[in-house]
This record gives sequence, structure tokens and C-alpha cells, in this order.
Amino acid sequence: MWLLLPILLYSAVFLSVRHIYSHWRRRGFPSEKAGITWSFLQKAYRREFRHVEAICEAYQSGKDRLLGIYCFFRPVLLVRNVELAQTILQQSNGHFNELKWEYVAGYRRFNLLEKLAPMFGTKRLSEMFGQVQKVGDHLIRHLLDRQIQGCPLEVDLQQKLRVYSVNIIANLIYGLDINNFEHEDHILTSYLSHNQASIQSFTLGRLPQKSSYTYRLRDLIKQSVELREDHGLIRKDILQLLVRFRNGNEVSGDKWQLEPINADKLLSIKRLAKVAEDLLKVSLDAVASTVTFTLLEILQEPLIVEKLRAEIKELSNENGQLKFEELNGLRYMDMCLKETLRKYPPLPIIERVCRKSYSLPNSKFTIDEGKTLMVPLLAMHRDEKYFSEPMKYKPLRFLQTANDVGQCEDKTKSNVFIGFGIGGSQCVGQNFAKLVIKVALIKLLQNFHLELDANQVKTLEVSHRPAPFIHTKDGLKVKLKRREINTKFYS
Repeated sequence: MWLLLPILLYSAVFLSVRHIYSHWRRRGFPSEKAGITWSFLQKAYRREFRHVEAICEAYQSGKDRLLGIYCFFRPVLLVRNVELAQTILQQSNGHFNELKWEYVAGYRRFNLLEKLAPMFGTKRLSEMFGQVQKVGDHLIRHLLDRQIQGCPLEVDLQQKLRVYSVNIIANLIYGLDINNFEHEDHILTSYLSHNQASIQSFTLGRLPQKSSYTYRLRDLIKQSVELREDHGLIRKDILQLLVRFRNGNEVSGDKWQLEPINADKLLSIKRLAKVAEDLLKVSLDAVASTVTFTLLEILQEPLIVEKLRAEIKELSNENGQLKFEELNGLRYMDMCLKETLRKYPPLPIIERVCRKSYSLPNSKFTIDEGKTLMVPLLAMHRDEKYFSEPMKYKPLRFLQTANDVGQCEDKTKSNVFIGFGIGGSQCVGQNFAKLVIKVALIKLLQNFHLELDANQVKTLEVSHRPAPFIHTKDGLKVKLKRREINTKFYS
């Protein structure tokens, strides 16, 4: 009798696991050969906890537009065709929306991201531009103050750019007039270190993350919101627009002050703080990684640096200050940013859970509720059938011509470049991110000669957690030497 119990238990577990690993085969999808073997379980485990590299390998393992794979005990449908991925994420009518961005007002359900998208329009960004420049000046002043006259300064530029990104977030999303280059013990600086050490996996990523940082960040939001609602404080930043939305005001237009419509708030302080923390996570990864990898690539190509400097030299730059309207004219810098986003997309994989059964377009297949769909952006951007010599950094592949506006010079496929996401997964704040990235690049190239450590470049490793991150002992070690141009403003 006692021997029978473990046999029954083992049999139940075995049959349950085998049932999971036959999910795609039972539904007729093209799928990998799955079985309860040590090698397969290792592969499934690696996809769960080292998912970016493993998913890219799965993308390259066949030619079918769809492939059913397994991330540990989770069936995942991998979309390996760009056009199909665009169709699904753009025209799925809410089947794959992220639940965390939904809210209910009255009897209607809205997507919060869509409602907040006007915050990042040209008019709003132009009025926040002064704050962005101020944070950029903090970065330059910090580097200039550390440099001994006439001697190159060697720094981990990746870490400095992460602090720059945190400063942007502190000033514009949390409404704090703070410089974390000087206040190294601030909560947001501590959050930066905590965020670097976090575990990344698809499953654990869905568990509630309650930490002291979340509660302390909520307190910051509460204090700032109370100042603005109770005392009429107006500050032209993202938080001001979030407070306007909370009070039922439009976030588009040109008004910044509050116009109370009713006593009922659309967002609680807790929910507003969660929105701010989500923006913190997304902005930190997108901005810091894109600036870092752009510098990594261009500093290996002196000709690219000279082209960028020549373009930047045409900017007005009166008294060390840039003009917002001139940044759109930086065509070569735009090409460099696109090439960085192609080679190192901030979101290397789009993952969505199906909310209700969905018939996949132009196919006989249906994905069930609760099942995961993945679009491997990194693998697509590095696929030779879409981009020739994908591992080479070639900004001119995005050269726009009069006869082919908006298309890649590399025409193996059109509309393959996805950048900051696609469809319902597209980053609504991408224009804000590009603005912040451009300011950092302009000010660094204006004020410094930058030189990479050649030995470090050879051994440099890129990891994804999930955004791309340089994983070496010294981060991105760069030597900076002050240029004699445009430095009076920072003295």
C-alpha cells in the first residue's frame, strides 16, 4: 500500500508534465519536439531564466511563421514573421493588451496608456525641454568637475548614463528638483542599484513585487501630488499632467494648471504611484541602454563621430542651450539611433498573454486564453533576410531618399524595423525617450573627446535583464578629455 502511493504520485506528475509538453502538438501547431528528457528540460529552463538568448535560438531553428515552444512548464507561441506579428499586435482588438494599463471609469473600461499618450506630444515636450537640458548640464558639470586639468578622465560611462536617466525620471516623472550625481544616497539612486540586481524571468516577472522601494516611491508621489493639488503648485513636467488626468482634466492642449471637474479622482495615489514606477522602469532601461550602446558603436568609428559633430555644430547652441525645434533636423543622429535600436532594441522580446481565444489571421490556428505569445524583436532585427550584415553598425541603412521616404536603404524587407515596439506594445513615450537620448549625446560630443578602452571592447559582454546591458567588471570604460568648445557655460 505504501509503495503504491509514490507510484501513483509519480505517474500523476509524469502524465501532467507530458500533457503540458504536448500542448502545441495536440492543437496542430508547428512545434519543437518535446519530451521529458534532461536535455529538453534544460532548454525549457534556460528559456525561462535566460530567455532572450534562448528565444533567439528558437527563432533561428526553423522556417515556419509560428512555432510552439515551451518555457519550463509554460507553452509559448513564437511568432517568427514580422508582418504576422504586426497584424496580431495592431489588429487583435484587445486580445493581447496588458491588463496593468487598464482602468475603469464609470461603466467604461479604458487603456490608460492611450489616454496618457498626449503627454508626449510635441507641444508638451517642447515645454519640458528646459528641464531635460538642465539634467543634461548636471551630467556634463559632474564630469567636468571630476577631471583634472589637461588629464583624461576615465569613467564607467554606462553607470553615469544610468544616473543621468534616473535624474530625468526624478525631475520629470516624480517632480523632484534633484541631482543624483550630488545626492548619492537618494531613494532613486538606491532604486538604481536594487533594479540592477533583480532576477529576470517570465514567470517571476508576473508575481507582485512589493518592496520598501515601492512604498517609499509612493510616499514621494503622495507628497508631490498634495503640493500641487492643495497648494496650486505648477511645474511643467509629466507628473503635472498625471495630476491633471487624475482630476479629470485633459492632458493634451497647452494648459498646466488644475481645473477640478468633480471630487471623485480618476486615479488613486496608489495607482498614480504605480504608473510612475512603471514609467521609471521603462524609461530607465530604454534611455540608458540606447545612449550607452550608441556611444559604444560610434566611438569605434571615428568617421561617424565626425559626421555627428559636424551636424551638431550647425545647432544654434546659444549660451550652451539647445533649441527644441532644431533637434528634429539631426537626420544623421536619427539614423544612428535607429541603427542602435535595431541592433540593441530596449525591449528585445514582446510577450503578451492571450485574454480570450483568438483566431490567428491568415491561418487555421487559434491561440487559447491564458497562453503566451512572443515576438522576438532582437532576433528579427538581426536576421540576415531582413538586414544585410546585421551585426555591423551601419546607420546609412536607414538613409531616407526622395523616392523611398521612411524605408530602409537595406530593402530586403520593408517595415521590419520596430524600434520602440509595435502595435499595442509600442512605447507611447518614445518621442520623450528620443529627446532625452539626443540631449545626452549632443552634450557629451560637444564637450568631450571620448575614447574607448580597446582591450575592454574585445572582451565586452552584452546581457539582457531584459533590456541590453554591458556586463563587464568596469561597465563601459571611456576616457574623456575636455574640448575647448562650448565649455564656458559649465565652468
